[in-house]
Amino acid sequence: MELSDTEFAVRFRSETLHYHTRIEHAISDVLARFSESRFYEPLNYAIQDGKRIRPLIVLLSHDAVAIHEQVTDDPLPAAVAVELLHLESIIHDDIIDKETERRGKPVFHMKYGLPSTILSADFVLGIILEIASQYADSRIGRELSKAALRMSEGEVEEVFVQAQKRVSLDSYLDIVSHKTAALFQASARIGAILSGAKQQTIESMSDFGLNLGIAYQIQDDLLDWGEEGGLGRRVGAEFTSLQKLSFEYALSAKNSLGHLSNSEAKERLSELAEFAVRRRF
Repeated sequence: MELSDTEFAVRFRSETLHYHTRIEHAISDVLARFSESRFYEPLNYAIQDGKRIRPLIVLLSHDAVAIHEQVTDDPLPAAVAVELLHLESIIHDDIIDKETERRGKPVFHMKYGLPSTILSADFVLGIILEIASQYADSRIGRELSKAALRMSEGEVEEVFVQAQKRVSLDSYLDIVSHKTAALFQASARIGAILSGAKQQTIESMSDFGLNLGIAYQIQDDLLDWGEEGGLGRRVGAEFTSLQKLSFEYALSAKNSLGHLSNSEAKERLSELAEFAVRRRF
């Protein structure tokens, strides 16, 4: 009997709980290094209650590839780095979008004010750079940098189309690919790189992350369908058409895993693609 969307989400969270536990401990350990800083308490406030999808992609991609590749480096610091890069983008997004609440509590700039918010985002970037410097493989820092650049491009593209009543599907997908999917893609690539994967495998995981990120963001926009002026609403496509498109991208993500050996991590990645379009939050 097929599970309902809610049952599927509950099962998926249960199956990945041990990964989430490792991620939370790693985040706490990294921030604890800055416990004497004025930024420590605000950043702990900002990073609470995240879904941790991007660091989960790093760890699952690493483990799915490492099943038949030589393991070279610990993926946990990099997993924290991608979550911090996501956090930095959220801090900026909430200012740009004039948000007042996130996850039922005041957004960062409403609680701490704009000067502290801007400086906190700078501080987060410093932590990310420090983490990247820990890896001998320069590709880790390069992937994080490329993701940050593409995310910024996506954000500014969205700002430029804010005044438009209609946005073309191509423009919409371009924004989604940069603003959201770039970090999903970088997360999958970083996980594969740290497992010692060959370039062909890295590119396959890159395709997985990109397609997963697009599917995930389309679903986000569908969940916000009731909000007037939302980017998804202005594409001019029917709800069901965008829903079908999100499932197509999720399927493409799953298909990118075809060459990997069967493992628990590979199965969780496949489920993550399904979770992306079946979630209700």
